[in-house]
Amino acid sequence: MNPLKKYIWLVDTLMRARYTGLTIKQVSDKYEYDDEISNGEKYNGRTFHRHRKEVKDIFGIEIECYSNGSEYRYRIADNGDNDYFRRWLMDSIAVNRIICDSKDIAQYISIENTNTEYLPAVLQAMKEQRKLEFYYKPYWTDTATHYFDFQPHAIKMFERRWYLIGHYKQDMPFIILALDRIEQLEIKEETFHRNPDFDLEEMFDGVFGITIDEGEVESVLLKVEAHQANYLRSLPLHRSQIELTSRDEGYALFELRVRSSFELRQRILSLGSTVEVLKPESLRNEIREEAKAMVAKYKEDDE
Repeated sequence: MNPLKKYIWLVDTLMRARYTGLTIKQVSDKYEYDDEISNGEKYNGRTFHRHRKEVKDIFGIEIECYSNGSEYRYRIADNGDNDYFRRWLMDSIAVNRIICDSKDIAQYISIENTNTEYLPAVLQAMKEQRKLEFYYKPYWTDTATHYFDFQPHAIKMFERRWYLIGHYKQDMPFIILALDRIEQLEIKEETFHRNPDFDLEEMFDGVFGITIDEGEVESVLLKVEAHQANYLRSLPLHRSQIELTSRDEGYALFELRVRSSFELRQRILSLGSTVEVLKPESLRNEIREEAKAMVAKYKEDDE
């Protein structure tokens, strides 16, 4: 059993217990009762506290201890909603729990596929600072590249895909690889030292998507029709998004502080005629030219 699965099981189990939490004895009983997770192993206090520490180190989820007057119990600490990753992780575990508990109505639940086959192994390698070996096959070629000495530094999710970020060689720039294009991944015994200057937030500062080598951060102003604006209010395009108008104008102005990228242009185009780029002029022109090319393509089809 992969250790990460046990950590996720522990978080899931304590989430089910909610605010009242569980004693170590209750956690142990649930662990040993679940044959799939325990595989016949016992679960003592030392193991629990080791897993508790790993959960904090890997996921940033704190399992706190409190006394109800007669015994010590453990529960997921409420750290508020300021930690985006923690909230996403807790939501993901909660959804997984609901689906697992709803197997009798599985045919009525439709879920978009996200390839996470190698995600636990990648997380384990990142935690232990171990190198990875795998084959990588981009969409534009049938030839796979053999990475036999990859140093995993981080992962990033964008539009339901996980991306692996790291070094192939220490003196080379970081590269970004789609996890669903990786094959035959193995964790090596050989370790590496994580680059102390690596800063994931800085790397993706102002980035929409995963393309990090295009231009400077600039203000992007979007004029959005009223009905589409409600969608963007509930699901912002980027964490920098702010609204500049009142809701009485019949439209909304949203400002983003981002770098121009292929992913940004594609996302804006996907919103169709409900969104107009007001600035910068360079992005406005790029969207205009792409729209012209689309119209021309459909004219060709009609002739």
